[in-house]
Amino acid sequence: MAVDRDKLEDESPMLRFYRIVLGWDYFRLLKESCKNKDKEKAADGAIGLKEVKDNYKDMEDYISTFEPLIFEEIKAQITQRTNEDEVSEWERRLVVECNEVDGFHLPAVTYAADNAKESISHNDLLLLSKEKTPTTYAFALVENCQNDRFRLRMYLAGEVQHYNTDVVKSCQRLLNMRSLITSPTSEVEKLFYSLKICSLSTIAREYLAMWSIGSLPFKDLILSATEKGLGSDNQGWKISKFLEEYIKDNHNETQQEAIQAGLARKAFVLIQGRIP
Repeated sequence: MAVDRDKLEDESPMLRFYRIVLGWDYFRLLKESCKNKDKEKAADGAIGLKEVKDNYKDMEDYISTFEPLIFEEIKAQITQRTNEDEVSEWERRLVVECNEVDGFHLPAVTYAADNAKESISHNDLLLLSKEKTPTTYAFALVENCQNDRFRLRMYLAGEVQHYNTDVVKSCQRLLNMRSLITSPTSEVEKLFYSLKICSLSTIAREYLAMWSIGSLPFKDLILSATEKGLGSDNQGWKISKFLEEYIKDNHNETQQEAIQAGLARKAFVLIQGRIP
């Protein structure tokens, strides 16, 4: 995947995220997932992902490697729900209004907050359909919730091709959905069904974090995975023998490794995972 650096600098990472994900065809994703499992293809070989390297020449190289991996993770999360024992049920919705901002449709739909069987939260991914046996359907992301309704974000312009948001393929499925939610029809014709698929909260934060690396002062250190040689004034801190023994006696191995990493005085230290 080629990344247009100038284009991406002008485009909000999350708007890009929404355009790509919300245009996907849910049932096509399910079929593709089944085909890959049946053929027992290796994930990288089947979908042409780049190999993760130890270092990267620039942000374009970094993004073009990790962005497709994140999108494949989202696809896996979406299709995984069909294998779970507990799945959500179709819920009836009424579209009470619909606005359009930045190329996205933002319908407001009815919601019974006191319904104990239903839990809707920000960044939940829903499938919105005119029927329980979908022919006209599209993904919708929960923007916010109120007592009796919640706001959705939908991208109905078409399907983004190869992660290039300048190339959007028109899709009759999405055109039909756009016509239904925007036309001034009766309440009966504004009735839809929604199915909760999964939450995208965590992976959306991961996506935004990936893009934020470009604005960090130590960006080059992350991309190159190397640091300049330390001078004599930048050697690691030394601690007294008494304190060193205390640390060994009162901390587990993971905690000791984290403390030693902090004492190393390296320009960049990553401490990952829980430290009990």
